[in-house]
Amino acid sequence: MSSFLLQMFAFMLCTFLLGLLLGWLVWRYGGASQQALDSVNTEVDFWRSNLEHCRVELGNEQNTVASLREEKAALKKRLAARDAQVDPSGARPAT
Repeated sequence: MSSFLLQMFAFMLCTFLLGLLLGWLVWRYGGASQQALDSVNTEVDFWRSNLEHCRVELGNEQNTVASLREEKAALKKRLAARDAQVDPSGARPAT
């Protein structure tokens, strides 16, 4: 082989090894630390529990609204029935 080809292969080998070294350094020291990952996991757990708590509260509020609507409908029926009992003179019956 000629000296030019040997120099080219040596240059390519050095470039490859330096690329591997650089990639390993970035992987080793450039990634997120365990403390940062734990912090993110803690925050995600907080928001999940907060979301679940809000869903429970929403369900309770929706149940309360539904029961109040039923009570309102029942009271309107009672009022309509009472208005239907009014005699022609306009006086209400004694309760």
